Amino acid sequence: MVIPKSVRKDRMEQNIDVWDFELTDEDMAKIGELTLSHSEIVNHDDPAFVKMLHGVSSVKTRL
Repeated sequence: MVIPKSVRKDRMEQNIDVWDFELTDEDMAKIGELTLSHSEIVNHDDPAFVKMLHGVSSVKTRL
């Protein structure tokens, strides 16, 4: 989510008015096709990655 910044009242009103559209069933189907059902960045099933995550959280706990 992007939170736009503005100090002008008219721009703030324009920024908040984001609900002036509708998605059709066809739009939703196309969006659904974009779902990969897995991460392109990390493999959560990789034991080394999981161990790294646990190490990161324990470092935060010690701080």
